Amino acid sequence: MDKIELIQSLIEMANKLPHRDKKELDAIKKRAEMIIRRVFGESSKYLDDLKRIHFYPIAYPADEHSLNESWNSGRSEMLNLFNTILEELKLFDTSPKVNGVERADVEFSNRVFVVHGHDEEMKQAVARTLEKIGLEPIILHEQPNKGRTIIEKFTDYSNVSFSVVLLSPDDIAYPKDHPPKDAKLRARQNVIFELGFFIGKLGRNRVLVLYQEEENFEMPSDYSGVLYTPYDKLGQWQIELVKELKACGYDVDANKLL
Repeated sequence: MDKIELIQSLIEMANKLPHRDKKELDAIKKRAEMIIRRVFGESSKYLDDLKRIHFYPIAYPADEHSLNESWNSGRSEMLNLFNTILEELKLFDTSPKVNGVERADVEFSNRVFVVHGHDEEMKQAVARTLEKIGLEPIILHEQPNKGRTIIEKFTDYSNVSFSVVLLSPDDIAYPKDHPPKDAKLRARQNVIFELGFFIGKLGRNRVLVLYQEEENFEMPSDYSGVLYTPYDKLGQWQIELVKELKACGYDVDANKLL
């Protein structure tokens, strides 16, 4: 069942909710919380919106009219919330799709492809972090060649459902009609190529870009909507990585980073 179908199932449950049936209401709320966390992550504003919906009068004792009115109002608010979520998914869903069709070749996997440049410390830190939270980092040069060309090897190992792309200032370049003083630091060409590859294969929401903060470092300009996260020395990037993985359905625990 895809994300849109999950929300539609909530709408159907809310429409069939028996009047003032607390047991069924609790079941819908719990299912809604689970689905919202699964689709949008732990910090979704929709979780707060759901908690603010009241089905019973705040002031007691309440007469039958107030009880019925509160119930109907709460049910109406819940349906409005679910329909808003459904509309957002239909308009802005960033699941891996091509021409509006879900990519059948993107299957859930605990393997995460790490695209990297020449920054060895950055690469190792990301790989060890992924291992700590129970995932398998795929670093291309560590895999056996088996007589394949580089592009064949890359294609074979790209069967993942998430990628972390590391942008480090490894090259220096400037437009040919500009003076050398206009030179800027850039990530390597293979890194930019693989970034575009995984955006096309997996979708923007399944590609996390970590960049090295450095003066005069030129970021790629043609990837609007891609999440760029600074690779900071305090390790906040690790929390952001876990957050994005959880939003994509991975069962990972940030406590394992401690």
